[in-house]
Amino acid sequence: MTMRVAALLALSLFFGGCASQASLTILSQPEGAYLTEKGTGKVYGMAPATVVYDSNALESFKGSDGCYRVKGFDARWVSGATAGLDLITLCGASNGTYNITFSRDPTYPDLERDLQFSLQLQGIRAQQKQARAAQDAAAAAVYRNLVVPQRQPLNCTSTQIGNTVQTNCR
Repeated sequence: MTMRVAALLALSLFFGGCASQASLTILSQPEGAYLTEKGTGKVYGMAPATVVYDSNALESFKGSDGCYRVKGFDARWVSGATAGLDLITLCGASNGTYNITFSRDPTYPDLERDLQFSLQLQGIRAQQKQARAAQDAAAAAVYRNLVVPQRQPLNCTSTQIGNTVQTNCR
């Protein structure tokens, strides 16, 4: 087998094996609700969180209206307030990007506690972003120091004296 045929075969396997995906980003208002999947109890952590669905698998959940129906989620805030949906309907492409927001009932007690927790999460995320920026800057500095410095160009002059050429470089 020639190298070209082998390369084409490898590329077709690589690109042919790529699956398309749909993503659902689950948000909460206020931010920071603890998310679990209905029926399974599978934990997705704190909102915002993103769930990825394989497009081919999603096709098996397609309704007659062309929309996809996936398992719902429960959202629970630190105060104990909850919100949930048994089923989530995604209308659009099987490789689309979707968002859903769970809103806390404002009449449930301890709203201030949930708002304070949300502010703390935002502060933590800001610190993490600053730390990542500092790490990126440090990595860039290390890279710059590891790169071989460019040499200064040589200026050479050649002089012919009889049958001899004499070259001086500085």
